[in-house]
Amino acid sequence: MAAKSFPFGFPFGSPPFRTLAEYLAKFDEGFLDDAKQIINLEEDAYLRLATQLAKADTFLSRSDLAAIVGEALGEGSDRIASIVYRIGGIVHDAEMDAAEAMDALAEAIEQKCENLEVTDRRTLTDRLRKLVAEPIGIAKQYKARELVDAIGAELDDFRIICDIRPIFDRNRERIDGAIPLSILRLDYSKPDGESAVVELRVTEKQIAQLGEKVADAKLKLKIIKELLASQDLPIPKTKSTVSEDES
Repeated sequence: MAAKSFPFGFPFGSPPFRTLAEYLAKFDEGFLDDAKQIINLEEDAYLRLATQLAKADTFLSRSDLAAIVGEALGEGSDRIASIVYRIGGIVHDAEMDAAEAMDALAEAIEQKCENLEVTDRRTLTDRLRKLVAEPIGIAKQYKARELVDAIGAELDDFRIICDIRPIFDRNRERIDGAIPLSILRLDYSKPDGESAVVELRVTEKQIAQLGEKVADAKLKLKIIKELLASQDLPIPKTKSTVSEDES
């Protein structure tokens, strides 16, 4: 599980949510710019979007959310979709219930957003509540993502490196032979978010076995997905559930 990274660049790691909310409301220019985009939505457009999000009770991935926002707002809605997704990440990743987190964010906005008029602050908090905190589909998606992130370390990249190691004579004047070597390199993130690398020497036989086990795993995942589909159980789109042909 990678550590939570806050999308507006909090400079001190992972703070308590109330501290984060106050920082965003008072200091973060990116958050304030996004806030103005939400405030400047025409009332009819905002109501259409809020209604569409309230009706969506499936898992809303980033692409699904963008589709709903696009349908409600039309062209040029990508920025709004990104804002809803990012602020959704802040509220639903908090160490408290999403409703409580939204209350804390609303309090910070009303008390700390000195660059916004008082009426604009209220408009912003009301709209964020409807667009970010209350929609069931957004809550479901972040619950699924939280479940994925909670399971162990996360593999970021892997490579199999093939190398040749020469064997020199005793005087290191002549190469008597060479050994082909294979190294499995795993780049991963620990549960606390720290990056790490491990390199393992693997044999040719193990490489063949690895290929067989990968094929077995792909087949098992295919069967599991077919079983879930037959039971009408939706599979949320996360980094751990989207296959290459679905990305």
